Amino acid sequence: MTETASIEITPPTSLVEWRRIDPIIGFDRCDLDSDPVVRHLGLCLHTARSRPSEMSPVCADHVASALQAYLKQAHNVASLPPPAARGGLAPWQLRRAKQMLVSRLEEPITLAELARACKLSPGHFSRAFRQTTGRPPHRWLMEQRIEKAKRLLVDTTLSLAQIAQTCGFADQSHFTRVFAQLVRSSPGQWRRHWHKGPVAA
Repeated sequence: MTETASIEITPPTSLVEWRRIDPIIGFDRCDLDSDPVVRHLGLCLHTARSRPSEMSPVCADHVASALQAYLKQAHNVASLPPPAARGGLAPWQLRRAKQMLVSRLEEPITLAELARACKLSPGHFSRAFRQTTGRPPHRWLMEQRIEKAKRLLVDTTLSLAQIAQTCGFADQSHFTRVFAQLVRSSPGQWRRHWHKGPVAA
């Protein structure tokens, strides 16, 4: 037997509990609590999402697809959204991830937090984010921090160290290194050139 086959899960005791575990499934639309197929597939899906290290995202997608197909055939539940984008992030996932990243530019945010908010494993989220945006999550975050830093360089007299802290960089050295990689200029040089006349970013 595989390791995942021995996992013990206490079945949800009510439709309310089912919705808490997996809100994308419309259990309130019909009485599915006594359906053994729904119950077992739902438990598999819950395991996949709560313990992503024990079931691959591809397997979880297949389980979710099987559950949706069964719900449509047996219970005429046909208006469920897909559980996750196959190639990239669904629009709501991309929107949520970007909102989280932008709202927390000045503080650390983990891949696990972003993935959890999008109901994906960290690995699946990272791949899907890159496919959707063309950039890994960390690179996209750094670009947003640099854009904020540019605005502060132009509109304020804050020191480079203060800007680094405000934009979520570890220190001024980290800020300078990332800025130079993305802008091809140091922050100080960019600020001086901009005040002489706007330069291309």
